[in-house]
Amino acid sequence: MSEKTAPDPELLKSFAEEARRRCDVIAAGLATETNDFETLRSEAHALKGTAGAVGLRRLAELAGLMESDLAEAKQTGTIRGGRTHQIADAAKALSEGAAAAAEGKEEPADVGRSLAQLFSA
Repeated sequence: MSEKTAPDPELLKSFAEEARRRCDVIAAGLATETNDFETLRSEAHALKGTAGAVGLRRLAELAGLMESDLAEAKQTGTIRGGRTHQIADAAKALSEGAAAAAEGKEEPADVGRSLAQLFSA
């Protein structure tokens, strides 16, 4: 089958709600300088899986990059220099990207920016 089937609108809506909740947890953890990096990593991991399952590959990739940084932070006890803000921006972009997908809108430019930032470092 060469044609892609569009993701189910109800699944996209459900994912957008999940993404908002999980990204809020990540952003709040980063804002309060938590050292519970496993919880944050777990939230990013769940986002990666669900985004992939509903066919939002770029959002899944973004969540995977966030997860990678948070897994590293779990090992080292700290988020490497300057990345806290970038991960927080990525969480916001991911949440906005999921909402846009649920509304049938174009992916926000911040998704691409966050992918580039997290991928390059």
